[in-house]
Amino acid sequence: MISKKLFERSLLGLFFLVLAVSVALAADKSHVILISIDGFAAYHLENEELELPNIRALALRGVWAESGETVFPSVTHPSHATIITGVSPRVHGVIRNRVRNRETGESFHISEKSRAELIEVSTLFDAAKKKGFTTTAMFWPETKGDSSLDFNIIHEHRPPRYEKGQLDPSIAKPEFLEELRAAGIPIDLYFEWYSDFALKGARDIILAQATGYVIRKHKPGLVATLISVTDSRQHRYGPDHYLSKAALTTADHCVGILRQAVRDAGIEDETTFIITADHGFHSVKYDVNLHPLLSDVALAEKVTLHEDGWTMFVELTESFDPAQDPPSLERFLQKAVQLEGVSKIVRPEQFHDLGTRRYEEDPHVPGHYMVIADIDTHLVSDASNPSTKRYRKKEISHGHGYLPSHPRMYPVFVISGHRIKRGERIGHIRNHDIAPTIAHLLDLEMKDVEGRVLKEVLAE
Repeated sequence: MISKKLFERSLLGLFFLVLAVSVALAADKSHVILISIDGFAAYHLENEELELPNIRALALRGVWAESGETVFPSVTHPSHATIITGVSPRVHGVIRNRVRNRETGESFHISEKSRAELIEVSTLFDAAKKKGFTTTAMFWPETKGDSSLDFNIIHEHRPPRYEKGQLDPSIAKPEFLEELRAAGIPIDLYFEWYSDFALKGARDIILAQATGYVIRKHKPGLVATLISVTDSRQHRYGPDHYLSKAALTTADHCVGILRQAVRDAGIEDETTFIITADHGFHSVKYDVNLHPLLSDVALAEKVTLHEDGWTMFVELTESFDPAQDPPSLERFLQKAVQLEGVSKIVRPEQFHDLGTRRYEEDPHVPGHYMVIADIDTHLVSDASNPSTKRYRKKEISHGHGYLPSHPRMYPVFVISGHRIKRGERIGHIRNHDIAPTIAHLLDLEMKDVEGRVLKEVLAE
């Protein structure tokens, strides 16, 4: 005969088993659709003249942040790596879009390498796959060769070599492409139009259709996709141009395709949408030349200046004498920061404060010091120009990459749907917070993240 005490223990054990199974089943029913709209600034969503019916509907039914904060530099690949890992570039290893290894001389765009060669920490895809979720990444950066993805069309900076029906399987699995073709998705046009500037919006719509098919057919737990027409249009025309605004409306249409796919799949009540971006945009009208300052302090042969838009990297060469030359270097830095258009000096010990790596920590870091311009100015090194006076550019430059603390670089953030509050506005968030928040929604384990769970958006 079973004793009363043993019986009670058995009941208690059964209760906790049922509770654990219920939690697991609830987690399995959760879905997150993460949509990054390249260059979608927080200030764009404040512009009521923009036609963004799907994104605004999600914002009204969910939570909309007043501002988001990306990473340094505020460019596509470092930012997307942070979104999917919850840590800064200093930790995950993707520090710029294009890099040169000063030890080997190799120069490359980040998208040419595999995920394993680039991201040095675990990602949301890893955590979701470990939990048994179906995972999908569509044009999401740094997913080449990612074994944690069930469905994937990778982000390629260069147009992939493609002949109808023949594609490098590292870009997309042939059987996945065949499945899309059989479903009537014009995926061949996606690759044929890959490098056509005029058709980039149409390409994004095809990608959204392919993503929508995966949602309807396979109901993945985690989907991450990048819409890119908004970036290319703003680079060419500027963030306030009507064609850039039209590109944002195209992106909104892509969001609408995914919203409809979720409805068709019957998972709307279990799905959370997140709309975010990698950076904002700004138009720069001025240049200032730092090269003459090297001659002024006799460092022309001892220091190399590397241009990077708003940032000038200062590299000390082998000719730099650490016993004799530091005072000259200090004079150079002080002269530079006093120029019109120059904002600040970043010293080696301050690199980590910006979330990036120091020169001695990574051979892809161009310099030991950084000179940072103001938001309206780019820094150049022109030996043919003896003047350091700020001057107007021949052509306005429309771009991103500035300090993430500047409002013009703030990305958008909207979260809506399952387990999310309705109709609320929150303050400032960081892209670092997105991965831990998604992990919380899907009950995933992610260790050592720098971001936080955005508890203020949760309805629970």
